[in-house]
Formats: sequence, C-alpha cells, structure tokens
Amino acid sequence: MKKTILDSELLAMAARLEAGYNNAAPIALDQVGPKIRAAGATSEADVPALDSQDIALKLIVSAENAESAKNWIEANGGELISAGRSVYVANINVNMLPHLQELPGIQRAEASRKLQFRMQDARGPVTGADSAVATHPVTGDGVVVGVIDSGVDWAHPDFRHDDDTSRIELFIKAERADNVNTSTYQDFDNAMINGALAGGAAIPPGDPHGHGTHCAGIAAGNGRASAGQQRGIATGATLMTMSSNLFDDEIITGIRRIFEAAGARPAVINLSLGGHWGAHDGTSAIENVIASETGPGRIIVVAAGNEGNDQIHWSGQLAEGVETAITARVSNPVFQFIDVWIPRGDDVDVVLEAGLGTVVPIDGFFHPTAIGNVGGITRVDSINGDQNVTVVLDNCIHNETVTVRLTPNTVTQGDVHAWSGGSADAPTRGVFPGTPANYSVGMPATEDQAISVGSFVSRAGIFPGDAAEPGLTVSRISPFSSRGPTRIGVQKPDLSAPGQFITSSLAANSVFATHPNYASRVDAGGQLITIQGTSMATPFVAGVIALMLESEPNLTPAEIRQRFRATSTRDAQTGAVWNSDTGYGRIDVEALLNYGN
Repeated sequence: MKKTILDSELLAMAARLEAGYNNAAPIALDQVGPKIRAAGATSEADVPALDSQDIALKLIVSAENAESAKNWIEANGGELISAGRSVYVANINVNMLPHLQELPGIQRAEASRKLQFRMQDARGPVTGADSAVATHPVTGDGVVVGVIDSGVDWAHPDFRHDDDTSRIELFIKAERADNVNTSTYQDFDNAMINGALAGGAAIPPGDPHGHGTHCAGIAAGNGRASAGQQRGIATGATLMTMSSNLFDDEIITGIRRIFEAAGARPAVINLSLGGHWGAHDGTSAIENVIASETGPGRIIVVAAGNEGNDQIHWSGQLAEGVETAITARVSNPVFQFIDVWIPRGDDVDVVLEAGLGTVVPIDGFFHPTAIGNVGGITRVDSINGDQNVTVVLDNCIHNETVTVRLTPNTVTQGDVHAWSGGSADAPTRGVFPGTPANYSVGMPATEDQAISVGSFVSRAGIFPGDAAEPGLTVSRISPFSSRGPTRIGVQKPDLSAPGQFITSSLAANSVFATHPNYASRVDAGGQLITIQGTSMATPFVAGVIALMLESEPNLTPAEIRQRFRATSTRDAQTGAVWNSDTGYGRIDVEALLNYGN
C-alpha cells in the first residue's frame, strides 16, 4: 500500500485528477453517484463542473512549521479559514492536491467530512440535579456554554432574559451551497440579535432543523417557555451557538471562534455529533483540535453515539498466511462506506469482491457491478502508520454484500477493525450481523481530552405518566448508546447521563416542529419536544460542567474526568469500575457539586 499524507477521499480525488476527470475530482465520494445520475451521465468523467474547484481541507502540520505552512497556503492561492497549534482549515484549489506534499511540516491532509446528529425525568432523583442546585446556588453565571450544532432558535423564550433580551452573545451562521465544497461564515452578536427580536434588521433563521435548539435548552435553557418546568441545567450561563451543516471543518472553526470570544471566561462546548469514517485513535484533525484547544477552563463534551445496537463495527485477528474475510451487508442503498484499519507493521494483500466473487479494482474509482457501483482505495496513513482500506458503495442493492479479503504476509500486531456508515438521511445498521456492540463510540468522542457521554434511561415512557416503552428500565443504559473502548483501548465513554426521554426547547418552523414524524412528541404549547439520544445526554453533562466552572473556573478535562470517576453512581448494572457501556457510571450531580466540600 502507498504511504501518503492524503486521506482516502482526497486520494480518490487525486486519482480522478490524474485520470483527467477534472469536474469529478473535487466531488466528495458520497456525492459522485448522485451527481452522475442527476446529470444523466454514464461515468465519473462526465460529471458537470461544480461552481468552484476549491475544497475545504483540514491540514495537520508540525508546530515548528506553522508560520511557513500558513505562508505556503496563501502563496499558492489558498484561503486560510482557521489556524491553530497543529491544524489549519483552508480552502484550496483541487489541482493543488498533488503538491500538498510540498507544504512545510505537512503530516496529513483530510477532506471535509460530514458528521451526523446523535439523536434517537432528567433533573430529578435519577441524577440529583434539583437537590444539588438547591444546596449549591450555582447557575453557570459567568460561564460560556457553546453549542455547535444545527443552530439555535434565537427567538425562543428559553434563551431570553426576563426583560426579553437575548442570552445569546454570539450566533455564528456557517453555510455551504449545494454545488461547492467550501463554507462561508457570518457572525451575529447580542446587539444584532436583540435588534431582530425588537423588529429591526433581520438575521437568518437560527435553527432550521431543531436539534441544536433542543440541545441548547438541555444545557442552558432557563425554562421560560414552560414556567420553569422544563428548564435546563446552567440557566444563568451565557450562550454562544453555531448553525452548522455538520462538516467537521466547520466544527473546528466554531470551536476556535467560541473559545476566542469567551476571552478570560471559562467555557464548555457541546458537540452532539459524530461519525465513523476514520481511524478512531485520536489522530484525526478534529481530535487534534479538541486536544490542543482544551485545558484549564476550556472543556469540550462529545456524544458517544447511538450505534450501540447497530452492528456497524467488525474486529478480528490476523494470522500469517491465513485469509481473513470481512463481509459487509449493504444497509444503506444511497451511499455506504466500509473503513478497514490494519495496524502498522502488518503487511497484507487486499482483494475487494462485490456480491458473489466479482473482483473490483481498488483504485479510487467507482466500478459498475451486478450489485451497484463499488469502489475502494488503499493507503498507509502518514501519522499512525496504519494501513487503511476504504470501500465505497453507491446505489447498491439492499442486503447484497461486499467482501474485503486480507491475506497477511507478515503479522506483528494483528488486530483489525472495520466500521461502516452512510449518508445522513438514511440509517446504516446490521452491516456486520452478529457482532458485539463494543468499539461503537464514534469520532470525535474517541479523543482522550474530550468528555465522552453515553445515555441512560431517565424516563421509560415518552411523556411523564406514560407506560414504560418495551425493554426500558429507568437507570439502565439506553439500548442505542454506543459502547467503548476506542480502537487503541482508550476508555470511552467517560460516563452516562440522561438521554431517554428528554423534553426541551423546540425551534419554531424547524423540521422537528413541522415534520409529521415528530408531531406526537411536541407539547400542546408548541414550544417543547421530547426526543432521545446521546445527543440529549451530552448537553446535560455540558450544563453540569458549566455549574462546576462557575465555582472553579480553571478545571481541566483531566480534573473533571477524575471527579466523574469519583462521584458517578455505580451498581450491579454499571459494574464497580469503568465498563464499555456506562463508562465510570451514571452522573450524580449532587455528589459532583459536593466534591471537595
């Protein structure tokens, strides 16, 4: 396999460039098939041109070359969007891909990767939150709570003061047009939001989806829409939010902008999102940014994921001369990937088969087969030294299979892992039937410096007083909650929090407010909705951390993790020590706020 600084998607783009497919080159792998079909074309060579040949890249560079790297990007016509200690986000013309090796200090270049939402009686005795704040009068005052998500309904009563002015200090709107691969950003400050609330100059709708508003309400909503009944945790915190398309380069930019805007104030950022295309080992660009941007008074909380029951992970052990076959089921006919990681030092031969024995070239292109369009790319990662085989399926027949056959020549470690995922609008489940739930924590919750959160059942019925849903018991782990550890054995998730079922703020005119699928979850007043997921557990923890930071503004991720370890509830279900389901146990807010007193 070829060692390269390019990730699998960029390597495929480079292959298309080399073959003269100039229009197809900047198109993400999950969009190549739809673009071909929309144009009535027959191959990747016939894809119509995009509106721009620029692509958003995440560039991991060595710290000593930071300034030289910046100068190189700008000298070669690139636009620097966000810069930090080890990761740059830049818009670069796709034709510069073959020259990226020349960038000073370059360690890896990654394509923009779209993440997914982690959506599927929290304050009461199950967590001790109400009794805790009765004893400890903390509200998150002086602390910034950042929510990077689908956005926030900046007009919602839960995010306004009693005088109707906004609690939102900064609203960032990231946008990406359909026919380009880069994003634009607009910032709206508190004065602009208050002006719009008062009928002045309009600003964009805050949350067309609704997911981010629900998360923000859990973390820091003050409950004004429900007379305080459905308030969040840090009701006195200052809010900063980003409306994102969930591309990870946007998330990186949002993290840096919110921490910068917080200034000397402590800040906690909520990321109820994630994905599985990558190494799951802390080396990706977004994981690097979480590691470098967190520290005293700078905390990032990430949802572990909702794939606990989805059978999207496979693992096995290589043996010299013995073929290992990884067979994956087509679960998502729209688009699906299978990402295989082989540890450094293990030399393997790779064969890709579609259906019953049709061998498919692994060359970065889609190839028509009897089951649909199948492609693959192989490489050796330039940072972790591992071998990576990425298989991509487009418009394939549901329940058909593809097989990656690995024949080892030499084995020094032998642990092989594979993950699968797909498009955001269609689920990918049952890819590896019969496999256990372990290793299903998604990226970037795999980063050691992130606070990674799983979900437990805080209410077994959808609404208070409802009969329990089948198979649910209060205080047990939610069936969907992703399990650890990470590929390299890092103990994630860190803890579990209430995620099933959670009532919180509903964004007006959003998908949540208007789609028939959610109608039964909306309260009679139309300003609250009840949903579930590690997406909901994560802002609960972010809000609790804001309470902790109010009293101790310089707490670090390691110190907070140690307090979770010392105070979380453990019993026969959680186990006495860390376990792959609940981490160090269920959050106990009262014990946390009592810690050290």
